[in-house]
Amino acid sequence: MPDFKLNDELHNEVGRLSRVYYLQAQKCKNSKAYLAGCVMMGAALEASLLAFVNCYPDEALRSPVAPTKKGKIKPLVKWSLAELLAVVKERGWLLFGLSLNEQWVARRAHIGDYAEALRQTRDLVHPVRYALDLQRKRVTKRYLEKSFEIFEVVTAYFLKKLDESLRAAFKAQNEG
Repeated sequence: MPDFKLNDELHNEVGRLSRVYYLQAQKCKNSKAYLAGCVMMGAALEASLLAFVNCYPDEALRSPVAPTKKGKIKPLVKWSLAELLAVVKERGWLLFGLSLNEQWVARRAHIGDYAEALRQTRDLVHPVRYALDLQRKRVTKRYLEKSFEIFEVVTAYFLKKLDESLRAAFKAQNEG
């Protein structure tokens, strides 16, 4: 598995970058640079997902949707945000209520669907994506505020999962 996981130094740097991107997004909000802030929040989400998946490499490797290249699962450093979200969805680490191309129905949407929406907002940095999705509209303060909210809820879900894992490991160690 050494080819798959991030080493400790890289894992720590990815975590640090998630915080840096979050702080940059706050600066963008204060400057009314809402698209830039959404891009930074998407980057913060990607960094957090990367660090989280790195904590559960065996489970990630067992996912049937883990991204492959030439028949082998790609190293974690090569996974895209969309690929990270697909594995998170398949593993049940975040709840999803909608399929990827399904029309948005807020009452059926769960936090994973909102994380996917943040990925799509982040992808507005691509000119064709922006032109097709927003058609001469602007990314507003509301987009960025939602991005912060989504990121914070996703982070809370991940912290809960990590806490549960640590508690289970501690209990198993004390019983064994």
